[in-house]
Amino acid sequence: MEKSGKNLLLRCVSYGVILIITGLIVVGGYIYSVVDELERKISEKEINKHAFDLGKSYLEKDSIVLKDDLDGFLVFAANKAELTDYLLPEKGVYRLQADVELPQIESNDCQSFRCIQIKKKFPQIPSSIWRGLLGTEDFRFLEHRGVDLWAIARAVVVDVIAMKFVQGGSTLTQQLMKNLFLSNERKLSRKFKEMIYAIYIENVMSKEQIVTLYLNEMFWGVHQGIKLKGFYAASLAYFRKPPEKLDDFEATILISLLKGPSFYNPAKGVKRISDRAKAVFKRLQGLHLVTKNDQIMWSDARWQIYQKKYSKNNSETNFYQYYMLSKNTDVFLEPFEKFVLFGSYLRNREVLKKRTKGADVAFKVIIGQKKCESYDCEGVFSFYSKLEREKRKAITEESHQVGSLFKPIVYDTFIDLGRSYEEEISTNPITLNLKSGSWTPKDYSRAKVEKITLKEALQKSKNIPLVRVAAELGFDNLENILSERIPRLKTPLAEYPAQLLGALELSMEEVFTSYQKFLTNKCDEMLVNDQEFEKSILYYMSRSSETTIANLVRPPLSHALVFGKTGTSNNGLDNWFFAFDGRQIYVFWFGVESERDKANLRLTGGSSSFRIFQDFINYRGKQVSEVYCHKNEL
Repeated sequence: MEKSGKNLLLRCVSYGVILIITGLIVVGGYIYSVVDELERKISEKEINKHAFDLGKSYLEKDSIVLKDDLDGFLVFAANKAELTDYLLPEKGVYRLQADVELPQIESNDCQSFRCIQIKKKFPQIPSSIWRGLLGTEDFRFLEHRGVDLWAIARAVVVDVIAMKFVQGGSTLTQQLMKNLFLSNERKLSRKFKEMIYAIYIENVMSKEQIVTLYLNEMFWGVHQGIKLKGFYAASLAYFRKPPEKLDDFEATILISLLKGPSFYNPAKGVKRISDRAKAVFKRLQGLHLVTKNDQIMWSDARWQIYQKKYSKNNSETNFYQYYMLSKNTDVFLEPFEKFVLFGSYLRNREVLKKRTKGADVAFKVIIGQKKCESYDCEGVFSFYSKLEREKRKAITEESHQVGSLFKPIVYDTFIDLGRSYEEEISTNPITLNLKSGSWTPKDYSRAKVEKITLKEALQKSKNIPLVRVAAELGFDNLENILSERIPRLKTPLAEYPAQLLGALELSMEEVFTSYQKFLTNKCDEMLVNDQEFEKSILYYMSRSSETTIANLVRPPLSHALVFGKTGTSNNGLDNWFFAFDGRQIYVFWFGVESERDKANLRLTGGSSSFRIFQDFINYRGKQVSEVYCHKNEL
């Protein structure tokens, strides 16, 4: 009996040992898998510059830039430079007194959509920021190793007394792990994993590294529709200056926002953030982490001034411009040029918002050197406003109706077939009898005279004179030449004459390359035949005061000879502007991409794409170039 009892005891002990060992193996395996998962995640957060170098920008003497653009651009400058000696302030603009190299701007490290993050190493973090963080979130941070048992015990007592969840016991390290890698669900499994993460991180990273990771990775709210990650982007957004320029109270405000960036957002009012910032500042004073001078705290009047200034900044576009700039890897345009282009698009999109009425509008651009023959040329810049979609496909494959964009090519073909720009053409209605039925082209505005010259018809983008001359010359003759000049021309042209007025669809790249070939050939012809520039199509379409944009063009563009042509499809769903300034070729498109059957924008290329182009070319910090044909230029 005694022997039987001993055997039972031994078996129980053996089973217990086996269970303990099995449990340790299971727990050990779980911890190992958790740690392995964490190692992979944490490696993605290291400061190793995922962002590309945004390059340098130069402004030319006597050019003009918008004050909002330059000031907004310099918010992101890596090193502040004093430019006042080079800038002559005028109404809303700066005029450059000399050639200027702008300071390089910070790179955006955030890989997420609509997000800005500018990572910094610990020595670059002002002490007022990290001291404020520790004093607010975890004043025992330097004493624990990831999990603070004393803080947990204190929180339990407080919560039991209050009979509700009042205080948490999580350390700064636990908060970091939860926010970066876990969810907010209240489960023991999540809390256990959080503690494992925190203990592991504390053993493989220094305290400085943990604080740096925290301050670089935490979410700090939304500004101008852009998510803010990290203290640096937050400082630029909330104070329009880098963190090293913040005083102790401003740094406290920044740290105070972390508790709830949306709840404490200044745009919603300053009472919440004002009360919290004052309370946090008093706490930090008690911990001897900030100045004892209470005068540094803001008065109610100072808070009201700040709220108005912040709300104004929040309604601007410079953060969105910077974000778009940071996602464009094309190096042909300088950073400031891109910044101005994106600003022009965003401002004009806002102006057109009432007319677009919620339609799915988009904006596309391709700009390239005059020698470039394809999208893949090194001297090409492109942009597609829907950053979440594939840009290359949007530029090279997706097609849009061109409207009257190619009329200069059609009119110049008339000259090749023996007509003259000086001859007069009737503006009376004309009807063609096609196999599909009768067709009567119309003009956007009714002609005030019975006849106009071919040159005037070209400059005013007239339809009736174009179709009349085409019919007189013979569509077969036109087809033989235009098939080489205009891609995807449907034949026989005699049955599809509306293509001459723009009833065909082409991609951005096709428009770019077609015009590039046309301009190259025109310059070659002029040089070979010693043709007078003032009697060429290049000159006629560069006289903006005589073309369809006469009422829209402004200086300095209006004072320069820049070849330009608008294009508009039916109902204004596709709006184009093409330009050539002697150096570069520009193709701008603004229009509707989806649900086209439901949209009716009633826009024109002049009221949308041209306006975007004009703001860009006038204010990009470069003097406006002009169209001339010289040897070896095209």
